[in-house]
Amino acid sequence: MNKLHMVLALTLLVLLLLPGKVNAIAYCSLRDPVAQIAQLYPQKTNQLSIVKTVDDNIRSQVQVALPSNDLHFSELGRHTLYIAMLGKQPLGYVHVRSEQSDWGLVEIVWAIDKDLRISNFVFQRCRSPKKKIAQKSDFKAIFIGKNYRELKALLSADGITAKKSVLNNAQGAAELANVVLMCALKTLLLTEMLWGEDLEKL
Repeated sequence: MNKLHMVLALTLLVLLLLPGKVNAIAYCSLRDPVAQIAQLYPQKTNQLSIVKTVDDNIRSQVQVALPSNDLHFSELGRHTLYIAMLGKQPLGYVHVRSEQSDWGLVEIVWAIDKDLRISNFVFQRCRSPKKKIAQKSDFKAIFIGKNYRELKALLSADGITAKKSVLNNAQGAAELANVVLMCALKTLLLTEMLWGEDLEKL
């Protein structure tokens, strides 16, 4: 009888866990899309959104492209890419992603141009004491204007941290520069993987 109870308990546990993974909702999203997109694209007149799902297949592709990194299981689920529009013309894209840091999750709202280059970014959540430094134009200039390939070239041999030359330009916020770089890489990589075909049709 004890064996039967154990089998039933395990079966129930598996059934309870399965729907959570299948219907996972990513924890990172824009809190106020209209205002936040207007902050990055003040000339926009409206916006579109496309929702896609990050699944285990996408996670595996990220592991191949960025071998020393990984998407956390909580990042699996539905994600939204916003398209800032001027009338019927797309101005660029907005996507929010989070990255683990020594100060908890850092959530960054990314503005991406139509050539999939970083055009700007703002912090939605960041508890780093160096946040003010990272909001300055000199720090942002490390990342703005670069595409995925150019950002990947900023990684050191460990594939996790930025090269010393990058960290020397980080105005004393080296640890935060590593977080921003990794988040930027994953953002551009996932934008291409998930929404690339849809964006070509705009």
